[in-house]
Amino acid sequence: MIVVSSSSGAENPFVMDQERANKVLGLSGEVSSDLLVKAHKEMLEKYEDDDVKRAEVEAAYDVLLMKSFKRRTTGETADNKVKYADVVPTADKIRAALPSWARQAGASLPAGPQFSAPPSETLTRAGALFGALALVTLVQGVSLPEGVDSAPGLEIALALGATVWFMNQKRVRMGRAVAIAFGALVLGSVVGGAVQGWLRVDLVPLAGISSPSTIVSEFGILSLFVAAAFLD
Repeated sequence: MIVVSSSSGAENPFVMDQERANKVLGLSGEVSSDLLVKAHKEMLEKYEDDDVKRAEVEAAYDVLLMKSFKRRTTGETADNKVKYADVVPTADKIRAALPSWARQAGASLPAGPQFSAPPSETLTRAGALFGALALVTLVQGVSLPEGVDSAPGLEIALALGATVWFMNQKRVRMGRAVAIAFGALVLGSVVGGAVQGWLRVDLVPLAGISSPSTIVSEFGILSLFVAAAFLD
């Protein structure tokens, strides 16, 4: 627990406990170090011109960091998928060992997508939604007459929107979420196109599917599911 003054000459300090710290940083429950650091950075940027709010954010960050350290040092049982906030990631250790010019060059580049294990609830919801979209796309593909090809535009649009929404729930910025979603769709479409080029369902239908767009779209939806559930 930390006591922080409400202003530089304040006589009414506020108490920063874990509950308030989570509220200040927009978090809930036990979170990974990545989410904690991301929330801390976002709040500092949000209150860039407000010294009082920034002090509150720093206090909240310290409380959660200390709580994480206490759990680690006391051996308290925790979800083994959650990284403790006081553990320095291997990537950060490697970055610190680089010469200054290399660190500066790397800092100027936009960070690429990173894989992270999603909570079971997110995985279930994403799996159900994208599975339904994939099933509808498959049914439409089977129902098309042989020789007719029609891309499932609505299903792809819904999958793209769902991907952006799931990524926003993980506190990924809108622009980055949209870029990752479109990148995933392009990657999935390229893989799907390669598979279709090998199967050639337009010449030899597969399980009633003669539409190449169906095969490509299925891989696109699968790629979007991976992005929605595992990337940030």
